Amino acid sequence: MQVRTSDRASAPPAAEGTAPRRAAVALALMLCAQFMVMLDASIVTVAIPDIQHELGFSQAGVQSVITAYNVAFGGALILCGRIGDLFGRRRVFVIGMVGFASSSLMCGLAQNAPMLVAGRALQGFSAALIAPTALALLTTSVPEGPQRVKAMSRFGLATVLGFVSGLVLSGLLVREWGWQAVFYATVPVGFAVAVLAPRFVARPARQPHRIDVVGAVLITLGASLIVAAPAQGVSQGWGSPQFLVPLAAGLVLLSVFLWYETRYPEPLVRLGLFRSRKLRAANVVSVFSGVSSGSAYLLATMYLQQVLNYSPLKAGLIVAPVGILNVVFGLFIGRLITRMGLRASITAATVLSGLLIALVASQVSATSNVLPFALVLLPMGMAFMATTITSTLAATSGVENHEQGLAAGVRQTSFQLGIAVGVAVLVPIASSRENGTGPGHVADLANGIHLALTILGALVVAAGLIAFRGFRPDREEAAG
Repeated sequence: MQVRTSDRASAPPAAEGTAPRRAAVALALMLCAQFMVMLDASIVTVAIPDIQHELGFSQAGVQSVITAYNVAFGGALILCGRIGDLFGRRRVFVIGMVGFASSSLMCGLAQNAPMLVAGRALQGFSAALIAPTALALLTTSVPEGPQRVKAMSRFGLATVLGFVSGLVLSGLLVREWGWQAVFYATVPVGFAVAVLAPRFVARPARQPHRIDVVGAVLITLGASLIVAAPAQGVSQGWGSPQFLVPLAAGLVLLSVFLWYETRYPEPLVRLGLFRSRKLRAANVVSVFSGVSSGSAYLLATMYLQQVLNYSPLKAGLIVAPVGILNVVFGLFIGRLITRMGLRASITAATVLSGLLIALVASQVSATSNVLPFALVLLPMGMAFMATTITSTLAATSGVENHEQGLAAGVRQTSFQLGIAVGVAVLVPIASSRENGTGPGHVADLANGIHLALTILGALVVAAGLIAFRGFRPDREEAAG
């Protein structure tokens, strides 16, 4: 497909000296959007008991508050990233921000369970419009090399800080203002970014477009079913039809999608993009980056609250220094990646993440002192951020500008799938050794959390080895 500029005339050139300022504000808006999306992915967790009590959810039904968001978000990312490529990323980004703020307000005003679940699904779809277009707007506005590494380090910082901040702030918001506050918190930010984006974010070039409707339906339904299946496995059992049927249906739909895309003249997804060994390796690391970022912090807060008996607020304050240290780390991580190179950086970050998860696991027991546990969380958080940044860089490097939204959507889907699967599999493993509420209950839970973190650490180290192999120089490069 040929890239052409928008039908409308471009804005007049900015006055000298204003362009860098506009670019800085545009970057800040992209980072703010990513922070908000990741914040919402984690902030609701602590509010679940209050939501269940006030809106009359059943024990199993209340999980749909989280599942509705994850399914809509994870299932629509690839589609929404491609829509941004075809119809204008800035336009899609603004629509997503307005939708996100509006659906957040709807969630906060919800008076019953169906209204809240519907609002969460709309939130998830709006987030799917935001995340890949924000990343694509960033990558297409900054050339590959040190400048992009620096910008991507900020993007990775926003991703990690957003998720950690959700865990930290949720306890305070729920205690002081009720569960509705976790939704209201993003409303003014969302509308503000939507208003400012047309002023500061440049309108990128657009493609002549004809939307692949069949491909869009197949990829969205298939991805949604696969993201939804693990939650059913947890609640109904891994051998149950509730888990196996959506998983099988999702895989069949994705297989039909791949077959159809090879035959459609203007496919939604150009499959040749994924012949790149490096791109495949980057998305494998992105999956495990999601698994570790989503699960490790939840297991840590589970340990602090249910084993050491800390309140949600106190547990959040123990995790808070991870975010503070990451802000400092974010100031120079870009230079570190540039100096080491992408292959060494992504391998080191991923392997180190796995080893530090195992070290955190070694500090988990019913009688442990919390200080060593809290101290080990600090370098683990920095390794997570480095893995997020390097995998995002790798997943969008070498991709043409007109396919950046697609590449970003695939990367974000990999990350989100990792979060969904990691939480769905590892949290039940952590709880599997619980034995009632007797004297040994706390020790059993601590052993379960230790086991889950140890398994997670081993998987992440394996992902680092895959990255090392996937990013080996091609023979042509070596010969040159």
